[in-house]
Amino acid sequence: MPEAANEEQILGKAYDAKLMRRLLTYIGPYRGSAYLAIACLLLGSAFSIVQPYLTKVAIDRYISSGQCCRAE
Repeated sequence: MPEAANEEQILGKAYDAKLMRRLLTYIGPYRGSAYLAIACLLLGSAFSIVQPYLTKVAIDRYISSGQCCRAE
């Protein structure tokens, strides 16, 4: 396991709060765009979760009951 310990020392910490605070100061002029980007990410994630549920509802209600393709 000595190799793993050396690898952690080389890569450093996974999250550095001091560095993050310093980087966030550069977002200041672009704050509106950053908030819009975060909102779009959250909406995209929500829609990707909802899509399989809507597919399930479509299959259960319409396709398996034969309502979608009835020939008259």
